[in-house]
Amino acid sequence: MKWIITIISFFFLELLFSLYRLEAQVYLHIDRSKYIAGEDVWFSIYSVDPVLGKLSSKSSIAYIELINPWNRPLIQKRFQLTDGKGEGNFLLPDSISSGTYIVRAYTRWMENLLPDKCFIYEINVFNPFGERYFWLNTDGKGPSSETQAQLTGKKESKLFLETDSTFGRREKVSLKIRILNGSSALAGISDLSISVAPADVSFSSGWLNDFSVPVPYPKQIRFETNEHYLSGRIRYRESNTANSSHFLYMSVQGKVAEFDYAVIDTSGRFTFIMPLDNKSRNLILQPENANNNMILEIEPSFSRRLPVSQVIKESISDSLTSEFSELSFNYQAGKIYGTGLKKERVEKEENNNKKKRFYGIPEMEIFLDDYISLPVMQEVFFELVPGVLLRSIKSGYDVKIINPLTGNYYAEPPLVMIDGVIINDLTVLGDLNPEKVEKIEVVKTPYLIGDLVLHGIVNVITRSGDFSNITLPDYTVVLPYRVIDNYDSFIAPEYSDKRKNQERMPDLRNTLYWNPSIKTNSRGEAETGFWTSDLPGTYTINIRGITSTGEKVSLNKTFVVR
Repeated sequence: MKWIITIISFFFLELLFSLYRLEAQVYLHIDRSKYIAGEDVWFSIYSVDPVLGKLSSKSSIAYIELINPWNRPLIQKRFQLTDGKGEGNFLLPDSISSGTYIVRAYTRWMENLLPDKCFIYEINVFNPFGERYFWLNTDGKGPSSETQAQLTGKKESKLFLETDSTFGRREKVSLKIRILNGSSALAGISDLSISVAPADVSFSSGWLNDFSVPVPYPKQIRFETNEHYLSGRIRYRESNTANSSHFLYMSVQGKVAEFDYAVIDTSGRFTFIMPLDNKSRNLILQPENANNNMILEIEPSFSRRLPVSQVIKESISDSLTSEFSELSFNYQAGKIYGTGLKKERVEKEENNNKKKRFYGIPEMEIFLDDYISLPVMQEVFFELVPGVLLRSIKSGYDVKIINPLTGNYYAEPPLVMIDGVIINDLTVLGDLNPEKVEKIEVVKTPYLIGDLVLHGIVNVITRSGDFSNITLPDYTVVLPYRVIDNYDSFIAPEYSDKRKNQERMPDLRNTLYWNPSIKTNSRGEAETGFWTSDLPGTYTINIRGITSTGEKVSLNKTFVVR
């Protein structure tokens, strides 16, 4: 009987644990802790399963924010996570005030726990051309906060780093890394990130964060595993107006038509599922049955729930002034001599010829250059597009398509587009100059997309393909949108060439080396290296990572440049 009770108790505890355990954690490894306005902040992103300790693939997007001392988001970016790992950077505006800024990171699911149950780290930023004050955020939870607890998971593995302790200027530093787990066996493949910076500005946070979870906690927001959610709602200027639209359409201007729809629920809410890519799109959102009484509101994907804070103003101390003055001199020298070492990483967008129309291959494709020039679009459709009728009516124009199966016109209107953008006011099509049109694509048979049935499709593609000089109605929203932000690559100089080693161009890097993505081999070993600069002093090699068995890796080691 006891063993039955034990089993029941075990399953009850497991159920309770599954209801209230933390589903995911995010950790950033940042290149350093102090910056000059105008510099880049570099970071590696780890999304961790708190039970297994391993990298988690539950979330595919990390939300990174820079919050100023007045508790307002200054920078907001989304970076892609692949199997729980990502990287990125952002540029500090050169106009910001000197002060303490918060770097905050979370996934969409972690918005359930905000404002402060996420990765939070304080950085100090100095503007040499600003006022001589430093703005402090007194309630920010930085690396020294007493509320921080060790990141949950397995015990930390042992990391061994072989390198010399003293180097000359512009000398090669070779690093040999080896990781062993707690039982001294080989740790296997690990994901690591490495930063090298002056010891007094080096990143100081270990695998720490405030990950305590309230019990119970809400679970309204879901994971973004292989997609991104774009949500909003429709309301009306007159509250007694009934919702006349069941669908909200989304189209993207361009020569290759992209189209999607969302169902509008009884409260007016909608959600689109966006692909995970870095393509910049002009999204055109408009209701199925639209009128100018509608107001379409897009919800921000970044959380509005910010940590409680209070800002105070302090004079900059002499010691801090001296420290930041050196960083500022190095930064200004890099700007003057053009030694800013980074390169934009942009994934190549698909060529238009390779992209597919949402409706596939059209049943009719008419190139206007193959025919004699006609003066108006009504004649173009009459002469060149059989089975499609563009006619003038009292309110403007309408389009009808003959059903090829019955030989009769559809009772419902087709989906009409210009450069992939849905047109409800067909006067825009009727008044279009045929000289600007490259081709017309037509789908005559009914086209099904989920719950939506389109009774034919007409897409008029202009030569420019950008929907130019066409005014959209008030109920339409044009939303420039990019799901995944681009990021740069840190480029460290190398001086293996003797002539370059002896050149007079100063090398005054504040971040000596940054590598966000290093993988060890199956034996837990990796090698990398970098070159020292012209700045003497003590530097810290800062390594963070996670092994394939879910163990944390952390190491700080100093060396001297003479």
